[in-house]
Amino acid sequence: MDILPPHRNGGEGPGKDWVSQRQKRSKDLTEHSGGEQICPSLGVWNNKEGRHKVFALRIALLALAAGAALTSSMASAQDTTQLRFLTAWDDRFDGTIAVAQRFVQFAEEESDGRITFQFSGPEVVPPGQQFEPVSRGVFDVGFATPIYYIGTTGVPSAFFALPPDPAMWREKGYWDFADQELQRFNQKLIAFTSGSGDNDFYQVILREPLGDGDRPLAGRKIRGNKYYEPVVVPLGGSLVNLPIGETYSALEKGVVDGVAFPIAGMQRLKFQEVAGYMMRPRFGTSPFTVTMNLDKFKALSEQDQKAVLEAGRRVEESSTKEFAELADKTIADLKEAGMKEVSLNPELANGIEAGLVAGSWQTAIEGNPQTAGRVEELRKMARENGDAE
Repeated sequence: MDILPPHRNGGEGPGKDWVSQRQKRSKDLTEHSGGEQICPSLGVWNNKEGRHKVFALRIALLALAAGAALTSSMASAQDTTQLRFLTAWDDRFDGTIAVAQRFVQFAEEESDGRITFQFSGPEVVPPGQQFEPVSRGVFDVGFATPIYYIGTTGVPSAFFALPPDPAMWREKGYWDFADQELQRFNQKLIAFTSGSGDNDFYQVILREPLGDGDRPLAGRKIRGNKYYEPVVVPLGGSLVNLPIGETYSALEKGVVDGVAFPIAGMQRLKFQEVAGYMMRPRFGTSPFTVTMNLDKFKALSEQDQKAVLEAGRRVEESSTKEFAELADKTIADLKEAGMKEVSLNPELANGIEAGLVAGSWQTAIEGNPQTAGRVEELRKMARENGDAE
């Protein structure tokens, strides 16, 4: 398209003489070329030679555009990293939402979208068998509770006995100690959450009210694992280790008399339909780890390593508040469904937390004799800092 020169006649448009000259020149050139103008500014005419020039020009432009698109696509592919994320629970568990999914959100934000994730869960690898596939690099990232890999190392499980405060764990060196331990197994610690900011993550629900005396669970069978032993056994109960998917039916049929389980999200398991009571006090904390295959972590750019670690720090902070909100909502929903709170006498209640802490240290020591010495080393650190007895 021609661009007109500045007005020379002082009017609103070009002068008449200039227009006439342009029209005459255009006519003369058209007659000389033997055809109409296609693109006069490039000297291309509607004859055989001109059409070839236009065709060649179009091909060149298309090639340039395709090359640019390919280069952009390759650069995008090179800049984007997709990580395979293995989680011990599916998204029906609130921990998957508050920790795993929130970590993914933060990592994508911190990396400006360069890092993405592909989820797999317990339907692919059972929870207790997920540690090794992350160590070997079959999966890049793992989300679990330390209890699930206590047979490999007891060090992270000892965090059940520490005050529930991830910021303090970092400040006093406990976080780094756990990181060094996990690197022995080719994993890098990314986040170590406490589950709650107080000792109130779990509860026991019951079909019938508490009994009298100092053994109010005498003769009752409570669904739970070894972690709950310091709570249930001193009160006279016994533990039955059942998969959570079989627990509703067992509770309904009286195979078990109660359930010890994390509070948040319990209403979605429908236990309120077959149990009427919530034992008080609530108790315990539940550390969760997000770890990454060490080789994969080292292969990330320095920028993306920082993004992943910052996402881990953020989820340690956010999950404590989110778990508290989820637990409060669960309690409200269970009460609305008709469940009642029943309390232990103060003397029995005061002994629960001390029993849990002592039991957690012992469980961590016994988890794997080969790591027991390092658990004791962590315990010594905690004692020196006033965080263990």
